[in-house]
Amino acid sequence: MRVLAAAILAGSLVVSIGASGRAEAAPQPGGDRAYEVRAGDTLWSIARRHGMRPEQLAAANGIPVDGILPVGRRLTIPAAGAPPAPRAAGPAQAAAARLAATTYRVRAGDTLWSIARRHGTTPQRLAAANGIPVDGVLPINRVLTVPGGGAAVREPARPAGRASAGPPPEEVVAAQRARLATLPARGEQWMNDLLALARRYLGVRYRWGGTTPNGFDCSGFMYYVFGRLGVALPRTTFAMFAEGAPVPREDLRSGDVVFFETISPGPSHAGIYLGDGRFIHASSGAGRVLITSMDDGYYAPRYLGARRF
Repeated sequence: MRVLAAAILAGSLVVSIGASGRAEAAPQPGGDRAYEVRAGDTLWSIARRHGMRPEQLAAANGIPVDGILPVGRRLTIPAAGAPPAPRAAGPAQAAAARLAATTYRVRAGDTLWSIARRHGTTPQRLAAANGIPVDGVLPINRVLTVPGGGAAVREPARPAGRASAGPPPEEVVAAQRARLATLPARGEQWMNDLLALARRYLGVRYRWGGTTPNGFDCSGFMYYVFGRLGVALPRTTFAMFAEGAPVPREDLRSGDVVFFETISPGPSHAGIYLGDGRFIHASSGAGRVLITSMDDGYYAPRYLGARRF
C-alpha cells in the first residue's frame, strides 16, 4: 500500500507540473525571481506580466532594452520596487565616467531624443544615466547628466515647440543624403515584397508589446515585417529613429519608416511609408493595423522625420 500511495503521489506531481508548464518565475535569494524565456516572449511582455517597466528589467539583466531574447535564456525578475543593482566599477573607471559626463538643463521644446542626438548619444543611455523612463516627459529646467563617449552635434536654434518645426538647414540635408547613399540597394522587388507583406496584416489587432500576427504594437509591426525580409530593425521606435539613415521629406520613398511625436515626447509612433502620401501602421487609437494619410489632421502636425534601413 505504501508503494502504491507513493506512486500515486509522484504521478500527481508529474501531472500537476505538466499542466502548469514551467514556473512563471522561480524565487531567488533577496526577493528576486528567475524567469526562462519562452517562444513569443519579448522584454515588453515579460516586464508587463511582472508589473515593471522594460527598462528596469533590461537593467537588472545587463541587456539592451531593444535586444532580442533567445528562447531558454534565464532572466532575473527584480523584486517589486527594488532598483537595479549597480555594476561594480573600479576607481579609474568611475573617475573617467565622471570626467566624461556633462550636464544639460532642459529647455522648452526639448525631448529626450533631441538632447541625445545633440550630444552624440542615444535616448536609452541618456535615460539610464538619469534614472528616467525613455518615454518620460522632461520638466523644463531639469538638469540632466549626459553620458560621455559621443561627440556633440551642433544644431541650429529653433523656436519652442515640436522638433519638426522648420526645415533642416542645407548642410544637414546634404549629410543625410550622403548617408543614404551608403545604404545597400535592396531593389524594387524587395520594396514590393515589403509593402505586400505589410498590407497582408491590415486589420490585425493592436497589442501593446506585440510582435506577431496575433497582435502588434507600432514598432513590433515593423520589427516583424522587416525581419521577415531579412532586415533586423531595433525593437523600439526611439532606437529605430536613432539608428536609421535620416531621409529628407522630399526624398521619401516606399519602404521608409516615418515617425511621429504622439503619446510622449520624441519618436513615440511610427509606420511604413507606402508612397502617395500614405503610411501603414499599428494604431493604438484605432486598435488595429491600418493605412493613414500623412496629411491626416492628427498625424500631420506631429511628423518628426523618416529613416531608411
